[in-house]
Amino acid sequence: METQTEEFIKLINQSVVIAEQMRSQSGQSQRLNNVISVLQSVKNKVMIGELEPSEGNATLGLAREVADWIEPLDAPLLKAVGAVEAYYQQYF
Repeated sequence: METQTEEFIKLINQSVVIAEQMRSQSGQSQRLNNVISVLQSVKNKVMIGELEPSEGNATLGLAREVADWIEPLDAPLLKAVGAVEAYYQQYF
């Protein structure tokens, strides 16, 4: 059984893969670079135990950032970062 940290890192990795695929196919490279950078930063903080707790209230700001520019709003990247946000709020 995976730990909460392992599951969270798995969700982050899935989001990074989707963002990298989009980056190679779109003109949104700077925005996608920013999303990838934030995801990798969150992953690093999780791995060293320095991620600030959500306490059910705080967010990472990823879903909001992506929702500001992504089309369509049911895009796989928005769903993936939404899953990261939900997991963070529920378990961290």
